Amino acid sequence: MDEQNPRKKILLVCGGNTCRSPMAKVIFEQKLEAIGKLDEFETDSAAYDGPTYQNATKEARQAMIALYGKDLLASHQAKKLTADLMQQADLILVMSDRMKKGLPAEKTYTLKEYAGETGSIADPFGGDVATYLKTAKEISNAADKMIPKLK
Repeated sequence: MDEQNPRKKILLVCGGNTCRSPMAKVIFEQKLEAIGKLDEFETDSAAYDGPTYQNATKEARQAMIALYGKDLLASHQAKKLTADLMQQADLILVMSDRMKKGLPAEKTYTLKEYAGETGSIADPFGGDVATYLKTAKEISNAADKMIPKLK
């Protein structure tokens, strides 16, 4: 954390930044807002492999509407993981082990690892809305276990 911005920066990373990491960003923000701690954190998301589309997938958007009643991904723009984003982050959470390669080991964990679990968050890309909802619920369950550790 820097002196100008005391908020803890959490960077969420998935393959193309159109499904898992944008959904995780929204889920984290909703959960932090619900407990009155959103102003203590700054969340962002990026693509490990390179953005595949400019926006969140239609199914990711529909999953967030199903969970939260509004399209919280309407303005999402996929972006590439950069050295600046990694340097600025206090915590980097990736969706699978392979995405830890090349990232700063001292602050990079899989989402499930940081939640005290094992495994990866499965990529729903190409699946239907039910598949995306399953992924969103998996992210949400991990977030519930992680948020108390973020103090």
